Amino acid sequence: MGEDWYFRVNEQIRGPVSSTALRELATSGRLGRGDHVRRGNAGDWVTADRCRGLFEPVVDAVSTRLKSVRSVNACVSREERKKRFGVALMNGLVWLFVVALTLASWGALLILYGIGWVINHLLAEYQVRKLQALGTAATEKQFPEVVHALREVCDQFGVDECPKVIILNMSETNAFAIRFARKKVIVLLSEMLEGILDRPAELRFILGHELAHIVLDHGARGRFELYKSASYKAAREMTCDNCGCAAAGDLEAAKTALKRLGVGNALRDRLDEPTLAAEAEHLYSGLTGWLLKQYLSYPPLGKRLGNIAEFDAALA
Repeated sequence: MGEDWYFRVNEQIRGPVSSTALRELATSGRLGRGDHVRRGNAGDWVTADRCRGLFEPVVDAVSTRLKSVRSVNACVSREERKKRFGVALMNGLVWLFVVALTLASWGALLILYGIGWVINHLLAEYQVRKLQALGTAATEKQFPEVVHALREVCDQFGVDECPKVIILNMSETNAFAIRFARKKVIVLLSEMLEGILDRPAELRFILGHELAHIVLDHGARGRFELYKSASYKAAREMTCDNCGCAAAGDLEAAKTALKRLGVGNALRDRLDEPTLAAEAEHLYSGLTGWLLKQYLSYPPLGKRLGNIAEFDAALA
């Protein structure tokens, strides 16, 4: 079915959403049996429990396969896997240099680091509140869809403490993860959230992607990796895309979310995947393409779409 379903909860009409997204809203409890739905702009409103198959569990092979992924490390992209040894070697040399410099300075460098560490921790809550003051935090009362989706993603990947989610009013289709000392935050920009709030699989993709950044970039591995090349960062983006795809449980929804990131909510349906794949191949070709790989920390959209398709196929 096309994306032509509308639903009414607490007298608020939302949509259009696909039949798959509507079913996910029902099974997650965000759409009740007594709430009203209609198909298309001119359809009649009926209670949700009258829609056959809406509340019955649907077994989907793709969803089951992707949802079986329970670890961020199981999502490491082929590109990141190839680069990890070299990055670990470089960081080992960096750490040896830091240790040697600390010993040569009679511990002065360590003292300076300790002072910075204390200041960073003291200001962490201030920095989080400062960011939140620019927008608002996702809570059960304001954005229950986000809270529930994040809890699902954290449970899937075994993350005990959910990061805070802050929503900012910015006209960019994007999201990012940030860390202030031990405070970890996912920031969703309003332009993105408006497009995916009623599409649970796409919402889980974005949250899964950013949660992977928190685990990998702001966890133990991230603290070790003082040095990361641009090409390694690009490979890490594809790892996080794989995590998002596993969290979404739906390859097509994951692709749609990536297309939103590329051209926005209104234009994503106009994108052609073979054209994007050819474009990515062109961008990475020749000497200019080699230079681009060394300095571009985000892979082209066609490359990212191909990567999650490869990840999904590898699970089959």
